[in-house]
Amino acid sequence: MKRWAVCVAVLIFSTMTIRADVSVFVMESLGVAGEFTGSGHTAIYFSNICAESPTQLRICRPGEHGAVISSYPEFSGNEEREWIAVPVLAFLYGVDDESDMPLYANGEIRNFLRENFRQTHMRSFVADNKDGSMPDGGWRKMLTTGFNRDIYSFNIRTSYEEDIKFLERFRERPVDGKFKAFTRNCADFTKKVINSYFPGAAKKDYINDFGITTPKAIAKSVTRYASKRPQREFNIVKYSQIHGPIWRSYDNRNFTEKALVSKKYLVPALYFYPPIYVGFASAYLLTGRFSVSRTYKKYAGPEIARLNLEESALKKAKSRTPEIKLSLSEIAKKKEAERLALMGDKRTWELYKSYLDPILNRAISDGYFKDMNEVKSFFRDLELESTPALDADGGIVLHVNNYGQQRTLGITRANIMSPESDRELAYKLVIAKVYADIHAKAKDRSSLGEFRENWRLLGELATELSSHPERLAIDKDRGRFLQEQPKRNMKRSVQKAFIAVTQ
Repeated sequence: MKRWAVCVAVLIFSTMTIRADVSVFVMESLGVAGEFTGSGHTAIYFSNICAESPTQLRICRPGEHGAVISSYPEFSGNEEREWIAVPVLAFLYGVDDESDMPLYANGEIRNFLRENFRQTHMRSFVADNKDGSMPDGGWRKMLTTGFNRDIYSFNIRTSYEEDIKFLERFRERPVDGKFKAFTRNCADFTKKVINSYFPGAAKKDYINDFGITTPKAIAKSVTRYASKRPQREFNIVKYSQIHGPIWRSYDNRNFTEKALVSKKYLVPALYFYPPIYVGFASAYLLTGRFSVSRTYKKYAGPEIARLNLEESALKKAKSRTPEIKLSLSEIAKKKEAERLALMGDKRTWELYKSYLDPILNRAISDGYFKDMNEVKSFFRDLELESTPALDADGGIVLHVNNYGQQRTLGITRANIMSPESDRELAYKLVIAKVYADIHAKAKDRSSLGEFRENWRLLGELATELSSHPERLAIDKDRGRFLQEQPKRNMKRSVQKAFIAVTQ
């Protein structure tokens, strides 16, 4: 089981770790504040540069996956720094090993993994509070980022020599610096790093962002620069937000776009001063149109980058012979096939939905779920009925109150089928994951490859449960998994209602 889990994880990371890249991580906006601005966050990922410590970088050793650096306000109480670095697996998932990437995430798991990583790797940089508890600070946002939002990695090929030269220049930079939202933010920091590799590649959008550097402007300018240089094998990899009860993230937008699409800005502008709407619309339509998610579809993955390089070489030929035309046609078909393999299409997802419906009906009739509402709320219910811990191998597990009985649920691909992991809870969790992907917006789904691994896992669990019915005798009258429903959080309800009305 451990070997299979590692193979799946290696498949996920092989798109970036077998080559030297510098990448812009463009992270979607999140929460109420993110809905107001729509800007999101950026970071830099180096596939060939690793973190010796939060404040030191070096060339990676064999088997390492690289590091992420970014700028946040007040990383810790010890000192003010412009940036810190963490390993990419810790940045995305809060873990050290690929096989420990969680299948499910909630707020308790997020805090648990952050504190576990701090105690293991960052305690000298981020000291305990006086009472020994976990301190506040921007360092927390450098861990488990994949729990909170979708992340798009804009990858540009580099060489070993370019990485060495970058490190030499970067070590000479001052490390202190106060984060300023309008003049020295995360996107400003990203722009400086990218331009130190490729001068002029990352730029502001003065017209649509009013002089402030934003993640979307960086993504747009980097795409424009790198896509014109096929030898850089520009591609985009998406890390989907992990399933769980944490709010889904929102699209990255620039300021004029946000003013046009968000009712909280659009309605007052049209009512009080319509000309400002015309100005914003003109600026956006003429100079600001760019979608991170649609651009991902165009440049999704290293295989498309390789095909783009091959296509570019053919297009440079002095004459368009029938053989060249045929080759270009074949390349176009291969690119579409690659996109289909990565994301699927409407028919693919509808087919899986037709397969899932009878599985859901059977799960409800067999007593795994009380009804469809319990399927939809299982992520939240599981958070309220569980506490996170580590198993003997260091993998994340949940200790779950399962109808008054204490059960253990492995939530990584390495331990969800372990002898200690409760099969009923595992089955319900994977059903909820598959259901969430099938019914999500196309933009918010996991990759088709990851979904198919979850589908395979669902089949394996179903087969095991049906083969050993003596292991599980379900009382169909036992009620709901979450027997004591939580009190309604009025603040959260108001926030959700406000976003739903004004988004």
